[in-house]
Amino acid sequence: MKIARALPMILCAALAACGGAPVSNTVDAANMMANDLLDPAKEMARRWGTVFTDADLRVRAAKDLGYAIGPMTAGAPGTFAAKSDEQVIQLPRSPIKTRSTLEASGTKADLVDRYVFTFTSTGDDGRDSKSASDADKTPLRVLSGFLGRFDVQPTDPIKAAIKAMQPIDAALPGARIVFDPGPVADPKYKRDRSSMITIIRPGAKNPTQAQAAPDTATPDTVTRK
Repeated sequence: MKIARALPMILCAALAACGGAPVSNTVDAANMMANDLLDPAKEMARRWGTVFTDADLRVRAAKDLGYAIGPMTAGAPGTFAAKSDEQVIQLPRSPIKTRSTLEASGTKADLVDRYVFTFTSTGDDGRDSKSASDADKTPLRVLSGFLGRFDVQPTDPIKAAIKAMQPIDAALPGARIVFDPGPVADPKYKRDRSSMITIIRPGAKNPTQAQAAPDTATPDTVTRK
């Protein structure tokens, strides 16, 4: 919904919520809500905030992308986490299979400090076909799809780096996004690799804490020619 289109609805809701309050107070409250909506920085901060606080939307967003993940539960003292089952992503006619997981963690049950998406790809046959190169876009498609459910997106430099499988560590107004493309064991089969995307909440405890690397990509058992 466009912000401008939402204003009449928001104003009506604010007026109705005020009930029998004096008219001047009602108008002031409605104006404050309208001003917040018209302030792009405040609106984007609100949207990014939901990425880390809206548990129901988090579960739905993950499910839309094939990740079955529940609410965060207590682990080691002072930590909470939730991890999806592994799913396999394979595009039509592509030889590349990508095993992927999503993990959310934090120090409070209702506040995510970081998300970690892992992608372990195998099956590269050494040919640079379109169907094979499309598999390179899987991490970006997942990141954009997940954030899109919260009405936010990574910036163009982040998108470009992930498309090119280049590392990037970028701070946005509402999050820090880190992409690690992982090492390539054999340049001839450069798509057999393990990569990782981390989304970090501003102010998160130990935001630079190292994440467990995904399983190293294992080569196919099929003889390569």
